[in-house]
Amino acid sequence: MKNILSRKDQIESRFMRKGADIMKQLGVGIIGAGIMGTTHAKACKAHPNLRVVGVADVLKEKAEKLAKEVGAQVYTDYEKMLKNEEIEVVFVTTPDHLHKEPAIAAADAEKHLWIEKPLATRIEDAREMLSALEKAQRKGVKITVQFSTRWYPFYEAARLVVAEGYLGDPSSSSMTISDRIDVPMSMWGGPSKTWAKYSTVADFLTCYSVDLIRTISGKEAKTVYAKSSSKVLKFTPDFYQAIVTFEDEFHVFFESSWILARTKPILSEHHLNFVCSEGTMQYTHANTTFATHAVGGGEIFFTEESSIDQLREIQEKLRKEGIISRIIWESERERLYGERVKLRECNRALWVPADAPHKVMHHQGGQLNNFVHSILEDEEPYVTLMDGYRSAEVVCAIKRSAETGEIVKL
Repeated sequence: MKNILSRKDQIESRFMRKGADIMKQLGVGIIGAGIMGTTHAKACKAHPNLRVVGVADVLKEKAEKLAKEVGAQVYTDYEKMLKNEEIEVVFVTTPDHLHKEPAIAAADAEKHLWIEKPLATRIEDAREMLSALEKAQRKGVKITVQFSTRWYPFYEAARLVVAEGYLGDPSSSSMTISDRIDVPMSMWGGPSKTWAKYSTVADFLTCYSVDLIRTISGKEAKTVYAKSSSKVLKFTPDFYQAIVTFEDEFHVFFESSWILARTKPILSEHHLNFVCSEGTMQYTHANTTFATHAVGGGEIFFTEESSIDQLREIQEKLRKEGIISRIIWESERERLYGERVKLRECNRALWVPADAPHKVMHHQGGQLNNFVHSILEDEEPYVTLMDGYRSAEVVCAIKRSAETGEIVKL
């Protein structure tokens, strides 16, 4: 997935307390010193409102290595780290299936909490976490679950045009997020079956898709029917495919695979098609082959009744959100062969290129900034605990349906 390390130009003076001479810094504790723990620790070190105080991992050498990089204390027991009064914020970056205990312990210690996605891999764990963590929230603890894809420029553009009614009512959608086979096999240093066999591609990737579809459509899932297979990996499913019916008969096809060829040029790929009553959106994340989609990005297509003024209006709204787009107002026949066509035959679209110099503005420009802002200003994070729970709820239903062959009602 895209690195969540915030760009320096997104770290703004809004985090400076008015009238204060010294910028407020929050002490951070990291639980889990693996790939994501390292990523978050380095992001925290670079943030002016954060300083990494402690790193906890059951493997002392891993904790020591990361702690040295960020100037923190070393712990092999996170319970001891939670007693450190300098630590106000905790990042839970343990393997997917090991989030519950450290998250609840941190919440009980009244530490603000960032939980790496997914919230949990078992619905029973997710429910237990929701109950315990909501109690902490009532005491003022801020909690977010890592879904940084909400800040991808096209996904925010898609949310905006749907929310403001430019495309009518959502009808159907399909979304794919998949990884090359080296993610479950070797990404975590040597064979990573010890990690991947306790998770699934649905927990690891489909959780993103569910959150994005919920965010773009504004609708909640009602029923789930899914299939999977384990012919290649054996120790965990190769893929999941699911049909999920949301509110108002909005039907979505989700697919995630963990067995894409190692020779593909990028590690992870995203595809989105989103059909509404008055328009269609499609998106490809980065370049997925050597020959096509070299730039990537997304397109929003409107009906023939749409005017150029309406497209300019939407383009300006996106510009104010830091999202760069280009109006497409032409036909393929005119572009390729110079033929004159009727106005109704012209394409009407906005193109949001992936490689444009976007500077997304919404919710402080990134999830880490938004989380810090929520703590300093006593506001709810954009990605909430309930968002994490809803995603886990759907993913667990997908796994259950694939196992039983039955439709699961939520």
